Amino acid sequence: MKPRTISPILSARVLKIAAFALLGGTCCIPAAYAEPLQAVAPAEAGPVTGVVVDSEGEPLIGATVLVKGSSTGAATDIEGRFTVKAAPGQELQISYVGYQTITIKVQAGKANLGNIVLAADSQVLNDVVVIGYGTQKKGDVTSAVASVKAEDFTVGAIGDAAELVKGKVAGLTIAKGSGDPNAESTIRLRGVISLMGSSSPLVLIDGVEGNLGTVAPENIASIDVLKDASAAAIYGTRGANGVILITTKAGTRESSATVSYSGYGSWATLAKKHKFMTADQIRQGLTNYSDRGYDTDWLDAITRTAFTHNHDVQISGGSKSTTYSGNFSYKKAEGVILTTFNEEMKMNFDVSQWFFNDMIKLHLGLLKAYHKDNGLDAGSEIYRQAIMRNPTEPIYDADGLPYENFGITYYYNPVGLIQERDGDGKSEWSRMTGDITVEPIKGWQTKVLLSTNRSNYHSADFKSSNYQSHRLDGKAGDAGHSYGYTKTDLLEVTSNYRTTLADKHRLDVLVGYSWQKNMNEGFSAWNADFNNDTFKWNNIGIGQELKNGKASMGSYKNDNKLIGFFGRISYGFDNRYNILVSIRREGSSKFGANHKWGSFPSVSAGWNIMNEEFWGKLPVAEWWNMFKLRAGYGVTGVIPGDSYQSLTRYLFGKYENGSGMYFYNNGKWIQGMQIASNPNPDLKWETSGELNVGLDWEMFNGRFGGSFDFYNKETRDMLWQYDVPVPPNRYPWTLANVGKMRNWGVELMLKAIPVTTKDFEWNTTLTLSHNSNKLISLSNDLYETANEHETAYLGEPISQASHRMEVGKAVDRYFGIKSVGVSDNGLWLVENPTTREVAELTDAMLPDPDWKQDLGNSLPKLYLGWGNTFHYKQFDLSMQFTGQFGFKILNEARAYYENNSVNYNRLQSVLDAPYGGENTLAGNQKQTFVSYYLENGDFLKLTNLTLGYNVPFKSNKWIEGLRIYFSAENLFTITGYKGLDPELQNADAGSSGIEWRDNYPTTRSFTVGLQATF
Repeated sequence: MKPRTISPILSARVLKIAAFALLGGTCCIPAAYAEPLQAVAPAEAGPVTGVVVDSEGEPLIGATVLVKGSSTGAATDIEGRFTVKAAPGQELQISYVGYQTITIKVQAGKANLGNIVLAADSQVLNDVVVIGYGTQKKGDVTSAVASVKAEDFTVGAIGDAAELVKGKVAGLTIAKGSGDPNAESTIRLRGVISLMGSSSPLVLIDGVEGNLGTVAPENIASIDVLKDASAAAIYGTRGANGVILITTKAGTRESSATVSYSGYGSWATLAKKHKFMTADQIRQGLTNYSDRGYDTDWLDAITRTAFTHNHDVQISGGSKSTTYSGNFSYKKAEGVILTTFNEEMKMNFDVSQWFFNDMIKLHLGLLKAYHKDNGLDAGSEIYRQAIMRNPTEPIYDADGLPYENFGITYYYNPVGLIQERDGDGKSEWSRMTGDITVEPIKGWQTKVLLSTNRSNYHSADFKSSNYQSHRLDGKAGDAGHSYGYTKTDLLEVTSNYRTTLADKHRLDVLVGYSWQKNMNEGFSAWNADFNNDTFKWNNIGIGQELKNGKASMGSYKNDNKLIGFFGRISYGFDNRYNILVSIRREGSSKFGANHKWGSFPSVSAGWNIMNEEFWGKLPVAEWWNMFKLRAGYGVTGVIPGDSYQSLTRYLFGKYENGSGMYFYNNGKWIQGMQIASNPNPDLKWETSGELNVGLDWEMFNGRFGGSFDFYNKETRDMLWQYDVPVPPNRYPWTLANVGKMRNWGVELMLKAIPVTTKDFEWNTTLTLSHNSNKLISLSNDLYETANEHETAYLGEPISQASHRMEVGKAVDRYFGIKSVGVSDNGLWLVENPTTREVAELTDAMLPDPDWKQDLGNSLPKLYLGWGNTFHYKQFDLSMQFTGQFGFKILNEARAYYENNSVNYNRLQSVLDAPYGGENTLAGNQKQTFVSYYLENGDFLKLTNLTLGYNVPFKSNKWIEGLRIYFSAENLFTITGYKGLDPELQNADAGSSGIEWRDNYPTTRSFTVGLQATF
């Protein structure tokens, strides 16, 4: 027995009793049992007693004692004692949170089992976490790594892999902000680190680069997130925004074949609608519209209750030397806007074979997917026209064609936009992976991996002769067809040696080489004025515009290479001290001749304090089970998206705006050429250095735990386009590495089991994160630019900037005119930022920077995720909340339609006097951007609610488990925001915080699903 100190004030025994009362005061029987339940125990059952203790003889209070195969059970009292009715031959299953579960068979004539010892379960520290090019035990991890297993995923109508873990990882922000069935989630991890590079994390599926939609969500076994640079530096240039490692399900050795089916049906409607003027209000003269005598709900005319059905079949198993796994999924998702949809089929097959006593392992993987949609932009065209259209106008005219009113500019019948246009978008992608692993001696594995990823996308679009534009220009339709093809080839060689010396020294050494080539090519063609609408895009050459020289076609091709050499050493001593050092040397063809290569080192360390001898002598050691301190620093890089930017590039035959470039010379039209970029041989990586300090802890045998992280990340050599003189330069802008930006923040994750009883258990997890951003500089001695740049604009007729990026501030700042009221003339009263005097808004003030000021931040200061799971017998209920706080939203719909000068329909809120005053806006107050349209964006949303039931079965050879569930997505939002949805995509940091007026509106869905295992 380990020596321990008993506090003179509070003994370990009293601490356990207090913890027992604090955390529910009840026992810990699981909510669902694998065995079939019977209502009555066998007649010959009698009382069986015992005492449940830990390895040091301390009684375990509230341990579960369950008679397997029945509903009979008991909980131990404060002395650890229990009494339960059981018959000889029956088995008792004894469990307690934080301890290993054991099973004891009742013997005839032995009613008293005496002391039953449960061993502490070190699974928390032994859980395997996926890291770069390998795995680690959780207790050995020294970086900021989060792991979510399949049993903790969100259930329901899941669009992509990101939605499985939304709100479950501190610092990982996931938002869709669109009801488009083809939209992917936007992901941000620890802020914005680049102005011109990507801000999205690297996504790897089974070690090979992909995206969130590469595999079916049902086929994912775990998602691990490498959050800090010390963990991500092993991926070099691709890891600056963090790394998401997706592991798919695989077969296990010596297991029987298992077949599972998962399917659901889901119904979605618009979550919220703007309140525009009705037909009756039009007739009251509240807009500039004339009464056409009809009563049309235009939004209703273009929307529907959208139905989605999804089916997934999984088969897996294995023998002593073989494992296999196959998955096939089919999904057909309708959009709430008519004709929009997403149809997908995905198939994944995986097989592994071991040879020569496991010395060699051969693995083959195949992924094939097909996607189809209608290729139309339903937001900016169809939805915008529906909300702003006159509700007294008819849908069709006397000839049965969509009714059009060409007397108003940019004004089209949204039903006509649907009916007189057709689109077809098809994509396929295939990924083939093969790898061989050789282990000549125990612990030394060398792996060679080859992978190729091929994808193509066909997009076709047709507008009929009755389309609104062709009813004006008289052309008989137009059609376009485009094709794109991408190929990525990958070769990786890794050699990894793991050993443990003298039971105290853990050593893990990795070296590797990576070679990747990407190639993109495509083609497009457009023609118009066909002799009929029959062929659509299928006979594009017969259009008359080809003969008139007005048709268009184009093609492109580019490629790039990325080569890396990397190494890592991980050392651990006595399960107390761990250190990890890595470096990656990487070269890319995208950079200048002087800087093709970059180095990305990292170092991190961890201290498992609870394994120190002094910890066992502390009173808290009785209930504080795990406490780890870790710290790390790493350097990663940001790589630009386009190839050849370090070279002089030319445009042939067209200007940058896409218009034709031809010159008439000696009676002939000659194709022209134009310089498109200056060369820069010093173009190099953006580098991001990050310091991370974290704490992990767990208490009360797993009943309460969490983690805390602080990080400070600085990006150097940021890319920006700089104005340069012409001559000597041949192009007015040069792309160069100059800027600096800093992000710092904190992340907190708390998890607990507040209540656990015989039939009920409640698990809860809370995540909180905060990020602060600052642009440090944009200029140096060679390249200079202004310290302020406008980064986002509202479209016409407003045509004003809404954001300004300024050195010394965050990149998400609103900048504009501050309004404070409405004058008696119905014009905006605005504040002079220098004198604080108030004046009526004039046109001369709109472009004048002296009348503009900082209006607040557009990215949230605090992100929240709160998940709760309740188990009661065979039922389970989960609720996932997400929230964002401390930011403002620019409601663009209000800026456009909450105005009495607009010639389209208006929001009913235009009748309200701004700022609670007495004056409403006059008809001569033009549409503009002022601070009145900025709103508090704080919200708390019930993102997902799922109620499930596990159907109990008696043991049989046909079905192993069956679960049915009901799920609701985007059920409600608590917010003061007046727009449609305060949860925004924020794909571009420079225009973050804007809810665009023509964004595809978000939906609320209800799902019924079934999961079965055979």
